[in-house]
Amino acid sequence: MKGSIGIVSHNSSGEWCGGLASPLLCVSSLSAEAAAALCALHLAKNRGYLKVILETDCKVLIDGITGNHGNNSWPILPLIDEIHVVVSSFEEVTWSWVPRSANRAAHVAASIDNKAMELQSWVDRPPLSLVGVLTSDALPCPPHVAYAV
Repeated sequence: MKGSIGIVSHNSSGEWCGGLASPLLCVSSLSAEAAAALCALHLAKNRGYLKVILETDCKVLIDGITGNHGNNSWPILPLIDEIHVVVSSFEEVTWSWVPRSANRAAHVAASIDNKAMELQSWVDRPPLSLVGVLTSDALPCPPHVAYAV
């Protein structure tokens, strides 16, 4: 199935640190959630972060990563193994379940890529369509400069 992932990164003060959206071919929504987590870890590693908190609205994924496979996370075990390999390169990784309503920015980012065909990455400024969501979530973001491609 065709899907997309969205990642929003902010520091402990809630300030924008980057994000991305990318198309994704996956076999299930759970595998898409695991792929998004793996991508988020790679983004954090590439940015040089040593301590990260990963927030997701997918409790099954968190349970699978923390070793509880009784909730049917076993189909994504290869992705979970890959996640564990990347996690070992950090000083600290904390997994946090948040309700979907608290994860709106990542969902908006993912929906941006539903309209695109390739990876979109935002380092300095979020796209205009994310600014309103970040503001309503009380996450400060830098001024946005409109651009056209």
